Amino acid sequence: MFDLQVFDLQAYVAIKLLHLLLFVYWLGGDIGVFYSASVVRDRNLSVEGRRVALQILGWIDQIPRYCLVLTLPVGYALARQLGVTAIPDGMLLGLWCFAALWLWAVWFVHHRQGTPLAERVRKIDLYWRIVLATGLCWDALQGLRGTGHIFADWLAIKFLLFAGMIFCGVAIRLRGRDLGPALRRLFAEGSNDATEAAVRASFAKTRPFVLAIWVLLVCAAYTGVAKPTFGVAP
Repeated sequence: MFDLQVFDLQAYVAIKLLHLLLFVYWLGGDIGVFYSASVVRDRNLSVEGRRVALQILGWIDQIPRYCLVLTLPVGYALARQLGVTAIPDGMLLGLWCFAALWLWAVWFVHHRQGTPLAERVRKIDLYWRIVLATGLCWDALQGLRGTGHIFADWLAIKFLLFAGMIFCGVAIRLRGRDLGPALRRLFAEGSNDATEAAVRASFAKTRPFVLAIWVLLVCAAYTGVAKPTFGVAP
């Protein structure tokens, strides 16, 4: 005989495991990207060696990007299992469908970079992230006030932390926009003082936001485990 309670428990365990794996691969992938970046900006290495390191960096960097996209539907599914949010089945299905489209956009921008269509998709993706992060902040504040579809303080805090990570990612893109041209000059013309300075400056501009994402990830993990209540709602 089919036991619905056992099925719900197994579904909860599977979703929670996926949620944890997203955290692990996101943080682990970011650390790999951070180390690869140190190789790319190492002037003592050959230009060809640095080019290979950049290719490795680009591949590894896809993993945190995919994890970010999947965190939204997986997090909502887990929160619904815990009873701390209420979204209908149709909305949850819509989130998964949109996440699939977003994953494709991330993949397309990486594998078709340099093409006009990939550039348009990249800009749409950037604007979408700003809209999403803003919406997450709004939902979180409503939850802390005791309104909206978030029923736990700790979940509202996780929404704010997740939004902070997205904003940090946006800042990395904007502040690191000179890195691509600098690296293209490096690989086309070879190493020189001006190009090396531009490469180092671009990495330096983005490094604080990379580290901030790590801190926010750990804070989000702690919040999910400790589930603190702040008593902000009236």
